[in-house]
Amino acid sequence: MLSSGPTPAPPTKGAASPAGPPSAPGESLATLLHGYRVHARAPRGVVAALTERPRTLRALVQDSGLPRRSVEEILDRLGDDLRTGTGGTFVLRPGAVDRYRTMIDYDELRAGTPLDPLAAEIGRHGALVTTMHELIASAPRPRTDLDHVPATAATVVRRAVWLSTHYDLREAHLLCVGDHDLTSLAVVLLAAAASPGPARRGPTVTVVDIDEDLLEFLDRSARSRDVRLRCLYADLRFGLPPSVAGGADLAFTDPPYTPQGVSLFAARGAQGLADRERGRVLVAYGFSERVPTLGWKVQRALLDQGLVFEAIWPAFHTYEGAEAVGARADMYVCQPTPATWKHLDRPAPARGPAATAIYTRGRQSTESRPAPLAGPVVAAATRFLAAAPGRGVFVGERPELDAAHAAHAHLATVLERGLPTAAAGAGGPLSAVADLSDDPGPWLTRLLLAVNADRLAVIVNADHRVLGAGGCARGALDPLRAKWAATPEHDLALDDEGRAGGATRLVTFAAVDPAVLDPGARLARWLLDRPHGKIGNVWRDGLIRIVREADGRVLAQREALAAARRAVGDADLLAVRLIDLPRHTLASTLTAAAVSATPQT
Repeated sequence: MLSSGPTPAPPTKGAASPAGPPSAPGESLATLLHGYRVHARAPRGVVAALTERPRTLRALVQDSGLPRRSVEEILDRLGDDLRTGTGGTFVLRPGAVDRYRTMIDYDELRAGTPLDPLAAEIGRHGALVTTMHELIASAPRPRTDLDHVPATAATVVRRAVWLSTHYDLREAHLLCVGDHDLTSLAVVLLAAAASPGPARRGPTVTVVDIDEDLLEFLDRSARSRDVRLRCLYADLRFGLPPSVAGGADLAFTDPPYTPQGVSLFAARGAQGLADRERGRVLVAYGFSERVPTLGWKVQRALLDQGLVFEAIWPAFHTYEGAEAVGARADMYVCQPTPATWKHLDRPAPARGPAATAIYTRGRQSTESRPAPLAGPVVAAATRFLAAAPGRGVFVGERPELDAAHAAHAHLATVLERGLPTAAAGAGGPLSAVADLSDDPGPWLTRLLLAVNADRLAVIVNADHRVLGAGGCARGALDPLRAKWAATPEHDLALDDEGRAGGATRLVTFAAVDPAVLDPGARLARWLLDRPHGKIGNVWRDGLIRIVREADGRVLAQREALAAARRAVGDADLLAVRLIDLPRHTLASTLTAAAVSATPQT
């Protein structure tokens, strides 16, 4: 666990101390180090590093594990003895090096460096560290709105080595609950190196993540190196894919560092466990020694989940960033208890806009508050519903979208199982309006999958990640063109005064008439209209129907399912829901389905 030793606040540089005139740089630093008492090894290490060679502020934070503010205090106490070098580095004045080494007892400090029990094993895998460094460099850019801060390549390999030396992974199933650090790739590549050849034995690794660019990168990288990963889309705030729940031996997560984020990701990890007695949830989490209260809140949130801390490995993870917490995080080995399962088995509480606030930055940070929707956009959404006869339904949590003439459905409910019967009603045309103004990107695709209606209008930000050039709704339709067509005559962006060019858009779609589709596209549409069913079952039933309609031939269920297996090339995929597939896998699956329904000449 990170220490929380006292860190006295330094006086402003150049200001008089309470005792009289300003102290000399060495005296000021000595006073600061004395205040750390038993925790002085880390700040001594900062000074020692500066006596050896020029260092950047980031390197000093990474090497010491001290928060950025604490390192800046130390640099401030060095006064004129500290020089600025090239590339943003800091270096001590040469004439002051011996004096500072004497002050910090340099020889004793370097002789007493803590031993790393994993160092020798990690050293055997230098090639893997190099590979992971290259993969991390070529991965999609970290997204600050999702609290992405990449771990170092050495840390990612360290995780893989630790897992392989503490658990029997030969036939294990590891669930990565989010994986922007590429831990999954390190695990499967390490296992492949240990067991090469066709008789390879190693863990099954599943990744669930909200970042679809990352999922595509993981999938492509694994295939190019002849290792296997199972990559599924999940916004954990709305649940875990059913095909993942209750199937893993271990769950690993490096979550958003808020009590809400850590609690949610750990709970989803626990939901993914198959063995309620021996399963473990491994959580990466760090907090600043300057703010121990935040660490207490997060630890309490984990304890409230009924998790017990079997072990806490301090400063286990190192990051390329996260300097506020010393670029370090601890490894929490959490064992579920009966209280965990009671907690998870309770009905989900009523949701609201605050339920999606789990991050430290961005629109969905715990400190943010949802801004009211622009009046013209709300008015345009209301007119959209009123413009067509039949039923109407609003999807979302915003009170300004409540209307007496329209039913209401929660976004979480719709994404989980489609429009509720009570909200959609029965008979006649159906129009829907959904508020996705807080969409981090992938919700729009999921909504287009989940909603079966005649017309759909969606409120999104004008800079939505899935919309095409110029914010055009057509950019959201690949690979959904068998279900929806864009209706740009309703596509508008308005500001609060009703002028075009605002930050919020109303994008609209109309359902495609299945009668105009060829057999392959009709099967794709059959799947798109049933995104919450197992792909294999839906594909089988749709193929039987399409073949019968096309040429009157009766296809047996076994034959239809075999055709689906041949077309998709991955039998495991048939047990997954369509709505849980990343966009790139969704596209290839629908293409394969269309081919399987196309008459062969």
